[in-house]
Amino acid sequence: MHLRSSLHFHAFRVCVQAATLAFFGLNAVASAVAASPLDHRFSLEFETGAVWQSRNQIHIPDSSAGTRFSLTDIQDNGPEVQRRVELTWNVSHRHSLRFVYAPLAFSGSGPFAMPVRFAGSSFAPNSPVDSDYRFDSYRLTYRYLLHDADRLRWRIGATAFIRDAKVELRQQGVTASDSNVGFVPLLSTSLEYDLAPRWTALLDFDGLVSTQGRAIDAAVKIRYDLSNAWYMTAGYRVFEGGVDNDTYAFGWYNFALVSLGVRF
Repeated sequence: MHLRSSLHFHAFRVCVQAATLAFFGLNAVASAVAASPLDHRFSLEFETGAVWQSRNQIHIPDSSAGTRFSLTDIQDNGPEVQRRVELTWNVSHRHSLRFVYAPLAFSGSGPFAMPVRFAGSSFAPNSPVDSDYRFDSYRLTYRYLLHDADRLRWRIGATAFIRDAKVELRQQGVTASDSNVGFVPLLSTSLEYDLAPRWTALLDFDGLVSTQGRAIDAAVKIRYDLSNAWYMTAGYRVFEGGVDNDTYAFGWYNFALVSLGVRF
């Protein structure tokens, strides 16, 4: 009798423990499902797609020692495959940091219609010129969640923008190149509007205009949440700007993009 009571008590204790674990487990799952994107500490997004160059004008040096020419005349407009990686760290509910790596490159061959002087070398007309153009950017952005409503979120902040650019021309044994690494501070903002469950419209902007140049990177996207962790986006990005001091280099690029992201 005593043994049977002990067995009953042990079975009851096991049931209570199992029920307790199940309760807390289900509660954790429910909380995870109900969590919003803002509740995640990090998000990692991989972007790709196609990029076209509408304008790419070069004048190096920006004086009578150089010739202003357009790389699109000898490279074509594209498209080229583009890629971009973004890592966002939500330090707290209202404060976030974003790290971006965005490489950009075009290459091609074609003749100039006139003699061109570039970076100390001369290139003859009507003869093929091989060309490479690279503009890689590294960015660190701080944003503050200024407005947080049921469906609308608005962030403002600033971006530290580092560019690593290079232009190279080659023709019949003549090679000339110019590279430049520089820092530019930009203003930054983003808008998110929930269109429907799982669907969000996004506007993302980094940019600044000064007397010596400008840089504008703006994207309009639609995001679809595959789950609480995984999401996809599709949209359009424009990247435009350049410098006008000792060198003149301005470009305009259009992106058709898709991306895959994960929150954790």
